[in-house]
Amino acid sequence: MTMEKHALYKGLQRPLVFKIFKGKFIYWAAMACISSMIIGGVISAFNSLLGILAFIGILISGMFFTISKQKQGLSSKTRDDSIYILPPRQHPNKIIKDSI
Repeated sequence: MTMEKHALYKGLQRPLVFKIFKGKFIYWAAMACISSMIIGGVISAFNSLLGILAFIGILISGMFFTISKQKQGLSSKTRDDSIYILPPRQHPNKIIKDSI
């Protein structure tokens, strides 16, 4: 008997995109929405107007934070604005002699 070979679908090898959010930032935006609803709901049990304002404030600040982090890239990396000047490398076996 011979085994049948099937093509394996590996996806597009690109991050998932939903609206303006990509990859892990979809979850960050979802958590900003969910947390603003929970905190706004708890606060609205005491004061309705304050609960609505808390909901809107937490939602907007969470979305702005997520968008600003997304602009920095999908992976955490350091970005240096410095200029590095490296000295020229010499081969270890090469000896420079001054000619007289």
